[in-house]
Amino acid sequence: MAIPGDLKEAATSFRLSPWQRFKALYLPATFPYLVTGWVTAAGGAWNASIVAEYYDFHGETLKTFGLGSTVSQAAYERNLTLLAAGVLLMSAIVVVFNRLVWKPAYHLAHTRYSLTK
Repeated sequence: MAIPGDLKEAATSFRLSPWQRFKALYLPATFPYLVTGWVTAAGGAWNASIVAEYYDFHGETLKTFGLGSTVSQAAYERNLTLLAAGVLLMSAIVVVFNRLVWKPAYHLAHTRYSLTK
């Protein structure tokens, strides 16, 4: 749907092979949407993995070693110092990951894989 019809017709007119069509037409047209999907999926996976590390069910606590478990346990025990440190560490990890991975991916999508240029 994101690919203009005239570009599809041009690819047909130039008799591009399936690989050439993918590389020259489909990847540039869908890459910005792929990056957005990856960011969304990674955020959901991050949240799920943090939440899944600590579970309290009717007084029985199931936990594993990790940042999510530490933050959840600190919140349960009302240890504000450990809770604040955990939240700050999570925030720092997210900011660093965004700067090192997602920002360059969006830049690549905008500069190299864009149908508007």
